[in-house]
Amino acid sequence: MQDYSGIPLEAHEAWQMLDRWKTQTKELGIVFWSGSANLYTLARIESAKNGRIQLSGDTARVSFNLTGATFKYGPMQTWPRWPSPPIVEVNALRAELKNGDYLALAEGLTAPVVASVALPH
Repeated sequence: MQDYSGIPLEAHEAWQMLDRWKTQTKELGIVFWSGSANLYTLARIESAKNGRIQLSGDTARVSFNLTGATFKYGPMQTWPRWPSPPIVEVNALRAELKNGDYLALAEGLTAPVVASVALPH
């Protein structure tokens, strides 16, 4: 994640973006990297205030303390259907936490489409 090419954002700009996504109930791709774990999921923002963000997906809820985080926004490459191709580029808001962990909220990632089975005529 050190090579992430996003542009730096002031914290208030990042929180405005999170609030806008919350209001739009936009489903986001969530990627969390830490020294001991990685998380990849889809979720919506339930709450974004007082330095904390709470996310909710179909089967889980998670919250992150982003107090003191630095933010960047821009293109990010990801592999949403690992190990199947393709790699895609999406716009993401990335928060770098003081302990070296990263949280990226990516626009444009969606759940894999399950093809419907057609019955023969």
